[in-house]
Amino acid sequence: MKTASIQNELATLSTVLLSNLDEVVFFSKLSGFVQGQMNEHKVLGFEVLSDGCTRLIAENGHAVDAAQVLNKGQGLSGYVARMKKAYYSNSVKRDPIASTGLRDEKVEAELCLPIMFEGSVIGTINVQSIKKDRQFTESDMAVINDILNQLQSPIRNMHLYLMAKNLNRELLQRIEAKEKELSNRVEIQVTKGFEDNSQMIGLSKNFLEIVQTAKKIASQDFPVLLEGQHGVGKKILAKKIHAWSGRKGSVVVASCSAMSEAQLDREIFSSKGLLVQANGGTLIIDDIGCTSHHIQTKLLRALVAGEMITVDTEEKVALNVRMIATSKISLKQMVEAGSFKEDLYYRLNTVALRIPSLRERHEDIKVMAELFLNNGKSEKKILTSGAIEKLTSYFWPGNGHELKNIMERTYILTDGQYIEASHLPEFAQEVKVEKVEVKPSYQEFTLFDLEKKHIIDTLDHLSGNKTRAAKALGITVKTLYNKLHSYGLIDAREQ
Repeated sequence: MKTASIQNELATLSTVLLSNLDEVVFFSKLSGFVQGQMNEHKVLGFEVLSDGCTRLIAENGHAVDAAQVLNKGQGLSGYVARMKKAYYSNSVKRDPIASTGLRDEKVEAELCLPIMFEGSVIGTINVQSIKKDRQFTESDMAVINDILNQLQSPIRNMHLYLMAKNLNRELLQRIEAKEKELSNRVEIQVTKGFEDNSQMIGLSKNFLEIVQTAKKIASQDFPVLLEGQHGVGKKILAKKIHAWSGRKGSVVVASCSAMSEAQLDREIFSSKGLLVQANGGTLIIDDIGCTSHHIQTKLLRALVAGEMITVDTEEKVALNVRMIATSKISLKQMVEAGSFKEDLYYRLNTVALRIPSLRERHEDIKVMAELFLNNGKSEKKILTSGAIEKLTSYFWPGNGHELKNIMERTYILTDGQYIEASHLPEFAQEVKVEKVEVKPSYQEFTLFDLEKKHIIDTLDHLSGNKTRAAKALGITVKTLYNKLHSYGLIDAREQ
């Protein structure tokens, strides 16, 4: 039972906390009151930040001079904030959970309780003892819990205040980030003349370098090779290169992976085929690595001679076509494997650009997600920081295509304006294969045995050629024969 005196002190504390909406005052006054009740070495007050980190604000009733921040889950304050339940350790130096944190070297035991309102942890109270025989128990937890229960009104007010403060801080950060993003980002949009509203967007260094190079080479008529994983935007960039080029003719796409050799032959080389349609303009050969040697030979002739023989009318047609080829597979590797014509590869490789994958453009995920989420929508939705963290931690094997599909699906399935992490699908975790270095086990050898093994290995490597083996070993042939004789590997008469 609490005495009337303690009840009066709690009532006074509650009034003070309610009249001072300031986290420094709140944690300072609270830690001072608990210190008065527990009479231990230190009582610390930690604020739990919106990202899960904890910040030391108060110690024994006083504000700390320079607030120290612990990473999410670090120390007892981080553990208790994450688990939302009290924890005590009577051997902090040997307890792995308590091994990190903010405490003096002489602290022996520590008790930590969450300061909560309706399931949300706004801070922790940490009681530290330097007494060798001090053993915190459930009764100590009950004493502090009783204090916190009597202070639910000021705790509620502080909870609402911190929520508003964190939201305001987050909004300011978003405004600053958006201003920076708008000033730095480059958006590639292809709309006119195409059935889709294709877009690429980014502000990462490697993305901007690709765009800058593409703009430089756009006005030239030589072929371009764009390589990169599925979904990185090769076709979009190819169309944009045509738009930047100033060529007056049409841009058309040959989808090589979707057709057989015969179909592709007719599609490209007929009298009304894609090369004729692209005359004066650009032909994008999408997935050129899927073509046969027959198609590759005909494309090479069109590039070198600037003409073709149509497959249906057998007429010779003069061509003024710029070719931009795309490939998910390394054409150089295909050349080495014999599945792609080397001379065509070198013609296309006049300018080769590799478009980085989304995992290589980590800082672009947020801006791309926001673009895909609200593109063409009248009612805009907002990604929360938790949703952005979930998106940026995924490795995106399907790149921009996968991100676009997920954002469009999330928009449809989510009610309300805000997209939380829980609204996004559960992403598969990337399997990381760790290379384990296996050290060769030690074996005992005499110098005689080691020399013998090395000589025999050298002979095996050189197919038994003793002259070459002697040269490799740095000895004369006669010395080699003598050693082999001493090992019992040849007779004396063989020397």
